[in-house]
Amino acid sequence: MKDKNEFLQVKDLVVEYTSEGKIVHAVNKVSFSLERGRTIGLVGETGAGKTSIAKAILRILPEPGGKIVGGEVFLDGEDILKIKEKGMRKLRGRKISMIFQDPMTALNPVKRVVDQIAEVVRTHNSKMSAVEATAEAIKMLEKVGIAENRVREYPHQFSGGMKQRVVIAMALACNPDLLLADEPTTALDVTIQAQVLEMINELKKDFNTAMIMITHDLGVVAEVCDDVAVVYAGEVIEYGTKEDVFDHPAHPYTKGLFGAIPDLNSHVKRLSPIEGLPPDPSDLPEGCNFSPRCPYATDECRRGEINAVEAAPGHTCRCCNIKAQEVQK
Repeated sequence: MKDKNEFLQVKDLVVEYTSEGKIVHAVNKVSFSLERGRTIGLVGETGAGKTSIAKAILRILPEPGGKIVGGEVFLDGEDILKIKEKGMRKLRGRKISMIFQDPMTALNPVKRVVDQIAEVVRTHNSKMSAVEATAEAIKMLEKVGIAENRVREYPHQFSGGMKQRVVIAMALACNPDLLLADEPTTALDVTIQAQVLEMINELKKDFNTAMIMITHDLGVVAEVCDDVAVVYAGEVIEYGTKEDVFDHPAHPYTKGLFGAIPDLNSHVKRLSPIEGLPPDPSDLPEGCNFSPRCPYATDECRRGEINAVEAAPGHTCRCCNIKAQEVQK
């Protein structure tokens, strides 16, 4: 039964790609939930399956090749994986929006930025006139810090940070209930990154928007997220509140991520990287996907399915050897 507070529920989501005759297991039985107004961070290395999870929710997996082969995605009580494409076109932009990773390619280079946002507004409100849609677009651009005297310029006239603001304005133009942000600050310098994250936080509060933040940057997670799902080889291997995961990491991979971050209070000559490489998603190992790189791996880890266990109430970890480890306090 659906919890009345859970706006989004992802249950056992499985996504596969076909490439050169091989099946790539991109997402493997991923489950998590999200309440209105809260943000969950999907954290992991490049290629872990984070973006595939978001694209599956939005139903924009590349074709041919990418497909959802299992699972359920409930948005406000409705399984959106069962909605026909015509219905999904109505949901995209209005109920679910996405901030794509690269603002340089997310905008049409031959259309003025205000016209691109006005087009989104009119698509989901056919009764609105072109003049009214333009006025709404100008208001939205002003919300993200772009003055009215610049709204009729073209994307090439904006810096990377300003382009990202336009992309965020476009994603929020119809006040969506769910925002998917795919590494929205990757292409930005540190100062602009901080400004964009602050703006996303403010807009999220203004609109009470639920958000999935996809990132490999734990600093971004600390800034904007309430909950964290650590993704490795297409699986959520650790899940909990930000405080649970940051203060008491339970999975060896999560501990490895924190061990690789520079700490101003620690005097060490070298950081502690995670040895080895992520597995080939077309040829995943038996048992735990992290076992080839794990210092705690046992024979039990290398066979059978590894189920999630509770490290603490609401804090789960997919590790059969968790009791043998000393969870950081």
